[in-house]
Amino acid sequence: MLKIVVIIVMLLFVTACQEEEAVTRLSIEPVHESVAPENDNNQIMGGINHVEIVQNDTSGELWGYQPRQAWTKFDHYATVNEEGFAYNIFNDPDISSEISPITEGSDERILFFTFDDAPQAPDSYALQMAETLKAYDVNAVFLVNGMYMESEEGREITRKVHEMGFEIGNHTTTHSDMSELSYEDQLWELQVTNDMIEEITNDRVRWFRPPYGLYNLDTVLVANELGLQLITWTFGYDWQDDYLDGNALAEISLTTDYLHPGANILMHDRPWTLEALPRIIEGYREQGYHIVDPYLIQHQENSTVIHGLE
Repeated sequence: MLKIVVIIVMLLFVTACQEEEAVTRLSIEPVHESVAPENDNNQIMGGINHVEIVQNDTSGELWGYQPRQAWTKFDHYATVNEEGFAYNIFNDPDISSEISPITEGSDERILFFTFDDAPQAPDSYALQMAETLKAYDVNAVFLVNGMYMESEEGREITRKVHEMGFEIGNHTTTHSDMSELSYEDQLWELQVTNDMIEEITNDRVRWFRPPYGLYNLDTVLVANELGLQLITWTFGYDWQDDYLDGNALAEISLTTDYLHPGANILMHDRPWTLEALPRIIEGYREQGYHIVDPYLIQHQENSTVIHGLE
């Protein structure tokens, strides 16, 4: 009988040790190594592969950051709060990446212009796009890829676009499918480009759009770690074969069934998009829409509630 009791006690002790070890593993913070993702895109990255990932404790500053003041004329459609904001974007892209008023007196008939893949190599049209937008008193976000800012030309284009008053967002370093990458590799994709943008512009980055609109829970957590609100889009056509033409692109952009108040419109650094911009801007205004200044939009921490983390 004594032997049986001893055996039972030993089994309970071993089980408790195993449970304690499992809990310990779960509580360990992930180690973020400064290693570039192993994919074909890295073959063109040159020195970017050797950028050191530095973890800075800026959690208290990530979501209270005050961007530059809106410079477009907005008094006729927006009323800002004490912090200078009139709108926000829903903080869960699984539900929506559209824009909503947060103050009384702010018109809901607004559209948000966003441009991906800048400054596209070898021929970027981002600077001409910025000049066109500026002439129409329109502000927008240009979401850039780190691989295009490795060249001096790419950095100079980014710098000039920012100096004209446009906000610069993060579209990853190598334009990889984030849902296929580890947490560490996703952190590398975003932090390398964040660091490049901040070095070029001396400004914080608020917005991140994952390539192809693909992401997972790790993507949301990485974005939160870096203070980036993850956004997708409502509609965008300039990457589809039927709309690689300025007239065709303008027509579908103005007549699509997806056009409605608060729409987040995806465009790219492409020549036909540059060609279509004047007609698109004029057409939206004729329909009674305002193109929101991004600096009127308050960014928020990404929700993890529906993913079961809270």
